[in-house]
Amino acid sequence: MNKMNLIGVLTTILMIVLLTSRVFAQDNAKSFLDSVQKKYKSLNDFSADFKQSVNGKVGINGKFFYSKGNKFRLELKNSTIVSNGSVIWNYNKPQNKVVINNNSNSDQSSITIEKFLYDYPAKSVVTLEKDNNQNVLILIPQNDNKMNFKKTKISVNSDYLIMQVNIENLSGSVTNFQFSDYKLNQNLPDSRFSFSPPDGTNIIDLRK
Repeated sequence: MNKMNLIGVLTTILMIVLLTSRVFAQDNAKSFLDSVQKKYKSLNDFSADFKQSVNGKVGINGKFFYSKGNKFRLELKNSTIVSNGSVIWNYNKPQNKVVINNNSNSDQSSITIEKFLYDYPAKSVVTLEKDNNQNVLILIPQNDNKMNFKKTKISVNSDYLIMQVNIENLSGSVTNFQFSDYKLNQNLPDSRFSFSPPDGTNIIDLRK
């Protein structure tokens, strides 16, 4: 075998190894994602402490509640955001104002468990990495999909619970969401996922 043929064979072998490694890595990521999805499907509800930061600077923190059917409640210092799955209430405490909208008409860039577990992975190239003994799912949008981020990293603990979501936005800024002190299957009442405005609240109803 002459030198040129040997280089050609080695190049072919290298390409096969790289392709096989990539397929194996994506298979690992899919298998792990399936396990995380299975975990959340098994939960009727949960609550967790919540913290958001942008470019390393802490912005808001509070308590997050979730129930099947994309019901959620986010309790912050100056606001409360609640959804029963179809209607969303955004209450501003200092202004004593609540904006009501259909969930389908609300900000499509908002963060939901369903988007990051079921919607976004189907539209992204998904790989799996290790960071500080946690598994990290990496989501990079496919070229033919218009997504609102460049890259998302989802850190998952050994119980398949999401501990952190790190989003590199199209603008180049980085938004980070952290979850801690999970409490699972507490039989949270439906009343937790509806909102009754206090007396005197300025109500802005955008539903049609």
